[in-house]
Amino acid sequence: MRWRRPSNFHFAAADHLMPLGLREVRKAAMGMPVGFIRLEEKFLLVSILGLRNGQSLVVEESGKWLAAHLPDAYLGFPFKMARLDAERYQVCTEEDSEFIAKAADLPADAKAWRPFFDDEGNIAEPVAELVKQMQRHATDLVAAERATAQLAQYELIRDWEIAAGDEDKPIQVKGLLTIDQERLGQLDGEAMTTLRDCGALYLAYAQILSGHHMPSLLRLAQLRWKRPQTQELEFDESPDTGNISFDNL
Repeated sequence: MRWRRPSNFHFAAADHLMPLGLREVRKAAMGMPVGFIRLEEKFLLVSILGLRNGQSLVVEESGKWLAAHLPDAYLGFPFKMARLDAERYQVCTEEDSEFIAKAADLPADAKAWRPFFDDEGNIAEPVAELVKQMQRHATDLVAAERATAQLAQYELIRDWEIAAGDEDKPIQVKGLLTIDQERLGQLDGEAMTTLRDCGALYLAYAQILSGHHMPSLLRLAQLRWKRPQTQELEFDESPDTGNISFDNL
């Protein structure tokens, strides 16, 4: 088998949300809105790439990435992480991906296509480096989940009221969550210390600051959506709607 790196970001064009790690959130908050979604009984920290299910607003038709931050989840592509349990992930690829091919089907001079393993049967160096990056990202995702759980414990996560589309015919975006700034300001010193020690306080302030990028995303949405087909968008976890895809975990 062989693999190659993508030359554009068409592969991410259907991702409207992407999970974020705790260390990564600082970089992400500088270039895009960051929020939370409810996933079953917990909350998940995500970068907000689009406001319509299955459509990224930060991937141009040419495949160019428009946002100032590229989520760490994409760094290992075409390799991905599949979650095994609360703290374990497995590195995978999609067998039918255009970036994966059998060596026998490729011309001999196809230099862009790299082997998974070297001649001695060990993971090839480029793959090993990507795996290391993904391991760091997996650890970062777990840290973000723990910090987010603390925010939820203090009831600091609330609905984010967002209206997209044309001003005369707005679309209400539902299911995205943000920090309750008023409640955060009411916490006592002991609670603030608890949040600080697990990174949750840092996460809360980063998420609040990232909200300044939401107007830019809304402007992109206005340019992309000429004729909205629905007046309400849902970002819940219900399996019946197919609204949220975590294929890139």
